[in-house]
Amino acid sequence: MRAIGYFRPKERTGYVEAFKEAFLDYCDLNVHQPVETFFDYINGGKDDSPSFRAMVEYMRRSTSGYLVVVPDATHLGSDLESVARAVVELEALGAKVTCDDDDMPDPLQNSFQKLAVKGVSRTRSSRIQTSMRRRAMQGLGLGRPPYGYRIGSKGTLEVVPEEVPVVELIFRLRTREELGVRLIARHLNERGIPTRRGGKWNMVTIRDILRNSTYIGTYRRFGMSVPKSHEAIISPQVFRAAQEVTRARRPIGRVVNAQPFLLSGLLVCGYCDNKMMGVTRRQSWKRKDGRRGRGVYRYYQCQTRNNQSLCGYHTWRAARLEGAAMGQLKHVLRYREMEERLDPEAAKSRRDEVKAAFDARVQNAERRFLQSMKQAAMGKLTTERLGEYLVDLDAVRDAAKNADRPLDVGKTLEDWDSLEIGDQQRFLNEHVSRIVVKDDSVEVAV
Repeated sequence: MRAIGYFRPKERTGYVEAFKEAFLDYCDLNVHQPVETFFDYINGGKDDSPSFRAMVEYMRRSTSGYLVVVPDATHLGSDLESVARAVVELEALGAKVTCDDDDMPDPLQNSFQKLAVKGVSRTRSSRIQTSMRRRAMQGLGLGRPPYGYRIGSKGTLEVVPEEVPVVELIFRLRTREELGVRLIARHLNERGIPTRRGGKWNMVTIRDILRNSTYIGTYRRFGMSVPKSHEAIISPQVFRAAQEVTRARRPIGRVVNAQPFLLSGLLVCGYCDNKMMGVTRRQSWKRKDGRRGRGVYRYYQCQTRNNQSLCGYHTWRAARLEGAAMGQLKHVLRYREMEERLDPEAAKSRRDEVKAAFDARVQNAERRFLQSMKQAAMGKLTTERLGEYLVDLDAVRDAAKNADRPLDVGKTLEDWDSLEIGDQQRFLNEHVSRIVVKDDSVEVAV
């Protein structure tokens, strides 16, 4: 495999050549092709590491997949969060990240061992890692087995006969019909085929199945690959065909600067009580005179519909829904502002409640991230899902940043159209708990 070395030594003298030599030895031992090395220094986080950014750009311009080798997790970041961000970003580019550490090559597990983590015992983490690595070398299942398999009495993966046809159907829909993951989830749900837990299929679950090499009988964990460790459900040819369909559908070289949606995180579908999400669609067409027309359409859609193809087709054009919600909110807030002017204590009490609510949101988001990090390190969560927890964490922190200095209601509403969208969203998070949307109504709860 084509390998890239990345290093963040503590000092600028002596260590660079030593790290480079160790990287070349690692590639020689594991039969990888070294193609490039990048160096930064420990006196700065990832955002202040120009060579890390140069490495990301190098991989983004290439169509090849890479193995990124680091001595240990501390070269990716100084805390769990920065390590997670680095791993998520690199793997989103199709790279695999590993540590040059025979005992602990997995960068997420390595981070628990190498970095001080509140509430996590390094000794216990090391014991767990050693035990898990030993089991992985023997081809024994770790964590929750993927759909189609169970852990048998001997600890190895065994096929679940009634789930095998579903796995085969998913790969057939991908390779023969070339359906996208959303349409595959919709097909399964419409046929009444439940997940293992009796729930509905969604895009993430389908995507995880399609790229999991477990289905060809190969067990991968901690940088190791154990072929023929268990019975295969899918042939290698079909699996490769599925990966080729994925690569063919992935846009190459297109940079999209998506405008954020004003009401993100606040909208709730009035029919299924799930969140509504912002969707951008770009379309082009050919006019009668031969010229091409292009349009960008933004709207909010029920997330259950989008991810699982359930619920109804409940959508609102973004501008129309935002206008309806803001019209109702302005009326409610101006009335409440008049009440608070007559009762200053009530206004102070509400500000304290807002500040406490934001602090609680941040703590909950940080706790959810740490839990997701542990699950990802144990192989129970993909890095893609880990990245979703990081996005949520960033959004909550941004909203809470100035919660102790609430924006003036009257002035904010008066200057609304000239405000940056970040300030608009901060204001909405201060004053809106949820917005329930139906096809013919919008209800703002403050």
